[in-house]
Amino acid sequence: MRIYPTIALIVISLCLTSCLDKRPRSFFAEDGIIVGDAKKVGKEDIFIPISFKTQIVHSAQIFHDVQWAEKNGVIYITAVFNEPPFSKKINYSGGIVLKNPKLQTYDLKYKNPNPGGGIHDISKIKMP
Repeated sequence: MRIYPTIALIVISLCLTSCLDKRPRSFFAEDGIIVGDAKKVGKEDIFIPISFKTQIVHSAQIFHDVQWAEKNGVIYITAVFNEPPFSKKINYSGGIVLKNPKLQTYDLKYKNPNPGGGIHDISKIKMP
């Protein structure tokens, strides 16, 4: 009976490949990355509200988090979704917090997760 180890291997590999998944820009609707006005929080930090609307919505898509980095006046973001079988909704803050910004204006760009996937302009963000 060698079928049980084979089935177990298939199930385990499916579970491991369907956990957190970074999504490319094409996953979202044309106007699917929505950026609100930057707001001051605390003494020096800035909160930038960002929400996402996908092209195709289904129950297995659960938004997990935004990975982001700021380099030379450009903020790069990538959305991370959590998919079955380990889907778990988290409390997304609704945006990112830029600590002690040095510039008055930043460019917001979406960075595709796959190598060579490209970078897409989203908007300019003016500090309050």
